[in-house]
Amino acid sequence: MKCGPQANSFPILSSVWTALLCLTILWLTVLTHTAEAAAGQGGDEALFMQLQSGQRIATEKNYTPAAKPTVYLTFDDGPSKLTPKVLDILREEDVRATFFVLGEQVQERPAIAKRIVEDGHALGNHTYNHVYRELYSDFRAFWEQVRKTENIVLETTGVRPRFIRAPGGTFGNFDAFYFYYLGEAGYEIYDWTIDSGDARRPGMTADQIVRTVEKGPFGNEVIVLLHDGSGHDETIKALPRVIRLFKEKGYAFAPLTPEVKPVQFSGGKLKWPRTASRESFANLLAAAREQRELWSAEGVPTRGNAATKPPVSPTAITYTETGHREVPDRLNVQLGDRTLAFTKEQFRFRDGSYEVPLRRLIAAIGGTVNWNAERRTAVVRYGAITAEYDLARQELRVWRPAAGWAAEAKARIYPFPAMELVNGMLYVPLGQTLELLGDRMLPGAIAPERGTVEVQAAVYGGYRTGWMHI
Repeated sequence: MKCGPQANSFPILSSVWTALLCLTILWLTVLTHTAEAAAGQGGDEALFMQLQSGQRIATEKNYTPAAKPTVYLTFDDGPSKLTPKVLDILREEDVRATFFVLGEQVQERPAIAKRIVEDGHALGNHTYNHVYRELYSDFRAFWEQVRKTENIVLETTGVRPRFIRAPGGTFGNFDAFYFYYLGEAGYEIYDWTIDSGDARRPGMTADQIVRTVEKGPFGNEVIVLLHDGSGHDETIKALPRVIRLFKEKGYAFAPLTPEVKPVQFSGGKLKWPRTASRESFANLLAAAREQRELWSAEGVPTRGNAATKPPVSPTAITYTETGHREVPDRLNVQLGDRTLAFTKEQFRFRDGSYEVPLRRLIAAIGGTVNWNAERRTAVVRYGAITAEYDLARQELRVWRPAAGWAAEAKARIYPFPAMELVNGMLYVPLGQTLELLGDRMLPGAIAPERGTVEVQAAVYGGYRTGWMHI
């Protein structure tokens, strides 16, 4: 029987199948790596397109608000020959501030930069030379100036500044790419809430600077823009009066820290034409993430990184970019025989207090609210009580009958009330607002069903005399 050739075919077939199997495994491996690379590139591509469309991308960040009204005085463009005078005034007034310095000025006056740190003030990065045309024609130029100034300040003072202030502010100068790169790199970008006007036009006098600051707005946390660069002698003259103004209003003074929530202007039409390529995007993003690693290597917590977020005390408010915390699904407020019901999207919970829209609350207890858009005030009328929420001045003024009240007294003024205008609705603390209007919250809260909290209040129609302590 001739079986030789048939028998020899088995080893051949086995070798063929083995080769095919190896080729299949190799092909699948290549395909998998190709798919993973494509997915990563697709993610970066989507990110690039989103930023190119002008949409800012925010990373979740935790900040701790000031426990009491606080003002952060900030000085730009130094150090100059005027800076020691500023430091002398701050020392005399026992005030700490923040100096956004230029790299070229630190190189010229290193001893003054060292004194800023020695006196307990914070240092911020204001780029190297403040030349708009260079800084805002391409992010690479801005990035190079930031890093250059950072290294100069570090070598001079031993401090690596985390804070950045854009020369001229971010409005019209920054786009979504600028914000994203710097955020990814671990920097905090600060604009301001009050512009003193000392650099708005030539010839501003000390009186004009003080009058400008007096206009506010005055919130619980205020960042004031001032300048200590050459030519700002009038700022030096105005500074003691500016400090006195805030002291009389009950403000504490502090330097900026990474725990202070940054103020950033909303986007505007760019003043500087520029383009972004996918190649430059990839390179700059890599550089930004490398910088974040540098902070981590130095043991400095960076925002948006769960592994390095600092612990938050139980009494602190934990903010995200949307400003919300974990809250119940529903809040029911029992007002006598009426129930005011809120879904999760209609109320907020901050620092142990429920915040609700003022108009809905007042309507439920039988009052009215009139909004004056020009003055930015909401006037509540509830029985014999009138309350005026003034967003521009950050005050709450309440008129109500009170036993034993002095005849000349007209109203009680509460500075920095807890209120916030969001999407056209003014949110106020539920319990505190009822107390101010002569009503009161009843102790305790019950949860009749999962995800729902129910609170009760006693309402008196706005005719209860006597002041409640809040």
